[in-house]
Amino acid sequence: MSFICGNAYLLKCYFTKPYPEEKYAICVSDKKPLFFLISSNPKTRFNTISQLQVTPSDLSFLSQESYINTAEAITCVIPYTCDILRDYGPVPDHIKQQIKSLVRNSDTLPKRFIDIIISKL
Repeated sequence: MSFICGNAYLLKCYFTKPYPEEKYAICVSDKKPLFFLISSNPKTRFNTISQLQVTPSDLSFLSQESYINTAEAITCVIPYTCDILRDYGPVPDHIKQQIKSLVRNSDTLPKRFIDIIISKL
């Protein structure tokens, strides 16, 4: 299985310590591939504006209010750093547009990532 830009996934992440963890993520570029992780709590080490709040009505696979961390993009290389457990399909367009808006104004992402994400998503 390969990644599709704009799709949401449940990933098994091997880069988490001390054990692999399952994480929701949105593929924002299938070129590299790059992902934004989704978690139930905003990442406080980053500016809160970079944490896009989403609900189960936005992303039906969620069970509670969550946050897309647009402050840092992770790479995922199957089978070394992650595996796909489930593909939830395309993220709604309004969420993609909100992500792009936050990425355009990012002060944490490298410019090359910003350019890739804006063009691919």
